[in-house]
Amino acid sequence: MSISAKESINKLNNEVKNCKKCMDLLKTRKQPVPGTGAPKANIMVIGNYPLANGAEERGIPFTGDDQGKFMRKIFDETKLSLVKDTYITYLVKCTPGRTTKKESSSLVEAAEPLKKHINNCILFLTKEISIITPHIIVSLGLNVSNIILQKFFSIEKKYRNMEKIHMRIFENPSFKLVPFFDPQDVIISGTITEERYIRDFESLSKFLKIV
Repeated sequence: MSISAKESINKLNNEVKNCKKCMDLLKTRKQPVPGTGAPKANIMVIGNYPLANGAEERGIPFTGDDQGKFMRKIFDETKLSLVKDTYITYLVKCTPGRTTKKESSSLVEAAEPLKKHINNCILFLTKEISIITPHIIVSLGLNVSNIILQKFFSIEKKYRNMEKIHMRIFENPSFKLVPFFDPQDVIISGTITEERYIRDFESLSKFLKIV
């Protein structure tokens, strides 16, 4: 008997929670953060990695910090439902960090994911996409967008300007990719306004009509 998408996601999430592939992150992480949302979502939103003071502490994507609160607000205002039509996850499921010695103690400092972290985690993302079969994937930020374009579209070119690919549609036989600015570009740098960000998420419903 074939198992349901929900059962498959639950099984995959257990694999994520028990993953020990990255020995360096195993020493610094609080816990891995698997995806969550509708098991057969039309839209999948992919962030870079869980932040140490939010999602990593709670074990749930986009929770407990300013970035998480902002994204949850976006979902509420644009009527994207984690129960009905949306799934959220990260490219790298653990918070990247490195241990540094300071006097007699050790501190864990924030760091960007290394290539080995991405390569170890990409199988989880591939399985999530295979199980959920979303029509649209939203990649948050330049790093996530470039990696998905490389891994799933065989596009080796690295884009260096998010403005050039924000809301641009890339298509393969399985799904459409729509890169978005990272939420940090709204709440920290102000590169894009909150009003525009909300408008752009609202327009995802139009994309669904042409899938």
